[in-house]
Amino acid sequence: MKKGLYYFKNVGEKMRKGINIFVIKLNKKILILLAFIILLILMVYFLKGSMVSDIFSHKSPNKIVIDPGHGGIDGGTGDKDGLLEKDINLDVSLKLKKVLEKEGFKVVMTREKDVSLEEHSDIKASRYIKDLNARKTIINENDPIVFVSVHVNSSKKSTARGVKVYYYPTSTEGKMLAQSICQSVDINVYQDFLKDNSMKAEAIPEDYFVLRETKYTGVLVEVGFITNIEDNKLIKNNRYQQKIALAIKEGIKEYIE
Repeated sequence: MKKGLYYFKNVGEKMRKGINIFVIKLNKKILILLAFIILLILMVYFLKGSMVSDIFSHKSPNKIVIDPGHGGIDGGTGDKDGLLEKDINLDVSLKLKKVLEKEGFKVVMTREKDVSLEEHSDIKASRYIKDLNARKTIINENDPIVFVSVHVNSSKKSTARGVKVYYYPTSTEGKMLAQSICQSVDINVYQDFLKDNSMKAEAIPEDYFVLRETKYTGVLVEVGFITNIEDNKLIKNNRYQQKIALAIKEGIKEYIE
């Protein structure tokens, strides 16, 4: 009887040891499986987050939209000699397009000729609002990494001059882009070209339609004052226009990098 008890006791101990080993092995497998599941969940979470981010930003990595302000029936500001803003805007924008394409960017222009854009808008509004809406639509539909709207400034004060770069007040990225372009203008235009260290481009927050209504980072660049004697001469000058285009391009590159 004692032998039988010993036998069963021995068998029981072996069974318990076997069960313990099985439980340990099972626990290891469960832990490994749980770790794998957690890792998988994290991967899906981050990938999904990245996809959602891409869906909502829609930014094309090398596409830039250039918006030459005004055009066609809308001449913008002008001077007594017949110089019109719309023509300067287009000249500078075409030069900017050329230097950006040399850098490998894909460039979309809201206009490449002397035309207004109200016919490209189907909203019921004034010609002016329809033109602005068309520009907004072109920018939003092309998913640019940045956009630049090119203009010429004017003022009742004939002493007002210089390059002004406007960004939407609540846009952190817009402010960064504006500041980058201003720094580039200071170096490439004022210091290197005009040899004038007293001039400084200004980054200014402003609630302009094209900055407020678009979904992407952008700025509005006023390349000079048509009402200032010095700036009036410069904005008509081919070399100045080329330098402004170069400075904007370098500012964009610095911002992107």
